[in-house]
Amino acid sequence: MSESVFVPGIIASVAVLAVSIMIGFWARKLTSNLADYYVAGRSIGAVNNGFAMLSLSLSLTTFLGLTAMIIFGFYLAVAIYAAFTAAFIAMLVLAAPYLRRHRSFTTMAFIGDRFYSRNLRLLSVAIMLVVSVLYMVANIKGVGIIFEMLLGLPEFWGILVGGLVVTIYVTVGGMYGVTYNQTFQSLVMLFAIMLPVMIILRALGVDGWWFPPLGYGEMVPTMLQVTPHYFFPFIVHPVWYISIFLGTFFGIIGLPHFVMRFFTVRDAREARWSTVICTFLVGIVNASVYAVGFAGVYYMATQGVQIDPRYYDRFVFILTESLAGSGWLAIAVAGAVAAALSTIAGLLMIMGAGLVHDFYGVLRPNTSPDKMLKMATWVMFGVGIVSTLISLRPPEFILVTVMWAFGIAGAAFGVPIVLGIWWKRATKEGAAAGMIVGFLTSFIPYILIEIVGWDPTVISRFLYGPMGWVKNVAYSIPLAFIVMVVVSWLTKAPPLEVRKQVDKMHGWTDYREERYNGKVLPVLVVVLSVLCILFSFTLYDVFSRIGT
Repeated sequence: MSESVFVPGIIASVAVLAVSIMIGFWARKLTSNLADYYVAGRSIGAVNNGFAMLSLSLSLTTFLGLTAMIIFGFYLAVAIYAAFTAAFIAMLVLAAPYLRRHRSFTTMAFIGDRFYSRNLRLLSVAIMLVVSVLYMVANIKGVGIIFEMLLGLPEFWGILVGGLVVTIYVTVGGMYGVTYNQTFQSLVMLFAIMLPVMIILRALGVDGWWFPPLGYGEMVPTMLQVTPHYFFPFIVHPVWYISIFLGTFFGIIGLPHFVMRFFTVRDAREARWSTVICTFLVGIVNASVYAVGFAGVYYMATQGVQIDPRYYDRFVFILTESLAGSGWLAIAVAGAVAAALSTIAGLLMIMGAGLVHDFYGVLRPNTSPDKMLKMATWVMFGVGIVSTLISLRPPEFILVTVMWAFGIAGAAFGVPIVLGIWWKRATKEGAAAGMIVGFLTSFIPYILIEIVGWDPTVISRFLYGPMGWVKNVAYSIPLAFIVMVVVSWLTKAPPLEVRKQVDKMHGWTDYREERYNGKVLPVLVVVLSVLCILFSFTLYDVFSRIGT
């Protein structure tokens, strides 16, 4: 790419940043109390919320990290795209309407209330901060990449500018500002993704360029000849695919900034339809972005072009400039900026809400609403500054910390949320044990591999291949399920008023003890979890180790 200042990209990026700040200040007029600040007065409709959810899911992981995975991980990237899309179906079926009926503000409030424990709520805040920081660091790094690309300056300045802009409009506008900004940013991203992809496919001579999710299929015969290994699914043990499925399936449910969106809608019906809208759009976009990565591999294989692996995260920009031109590159850059802002905003919102509403509010329950609202504003600003500073030491590849965040969220939050909704017998002791085991078995490997620098294959011979450490999810989430079910059975049943919550979350106006209280579900969960763990340690001599 050119090392000179990229003026069109700067103009497009500044426009997105300026509109985002304007929306934040406009939304301030709608905010008069804590419910407005945290959950937009529970007034958001399905379409608006669906687009806001879309922008959360289309983080810079989609724009940059996953396209890098397509190049580096070959066929494995298909599993990630498919799993990300399917995860929203899990959210629709297992969680969305039920969480809305609970009328909490945050995941942490839900866990504290459902499992009748103040200490669990406080523990949830700590876990939420870990998950949110990991997710945020990757996206702020993406802003740094864009800034470096536009001006040729170090990522450091992009991280500071991007973090500051989001901090301003989230602090000022609260959830109203976040929601309307995310809807605006979704529209920008849809335009910025779809059109450049069409131009790229057309430049490569694809007749079906007008519909990228299927059009890239015309390149498959040539790809089979020049890069046959690209289509080989078992370059790692099949448990890798199980891990991706579990991590995204329960990770989406466990990610606090996703869950918070369901507390903003008017009712359970709006929560359900917003998820449907989001799922449809996510599927279209994910397939289109995969077409970019596929086209890039095709382009390199047929044209003999080589790209330094250090720049795989920038591949979507490199390909757009090479095949579509600088005008379309400016649009792609604007879309990437929008993607980063939307996700960072959601993460700042949940971190600020968690610290004020679920930490300080629990320790000081008699604090006046006006004081809590003022505190929320200042804490939100402080969280934004601190998170930006933490992000000054980003990961080498964006996708790395995002996948760790999904795994930790799935094990620590996804498990208690699902069982808390669908099984009355789930107790506070069971939830505490499951959350702690899930968190430790997913976070400790992160520390050892990413912070301490241990080679995954030194920790376990099973963790080979591209992102082989992802297989850790196949142990952590099943272990969390097993521990939570077993401990719940060994401890006293929840109080009657807590068990009634389960029926209310499912829309029942009366109460029946036998509903969601059978033995089939917990037994099935334990059996499947045990089988998953056993499978994770078998058949390793059967499959290839290409890409180790």
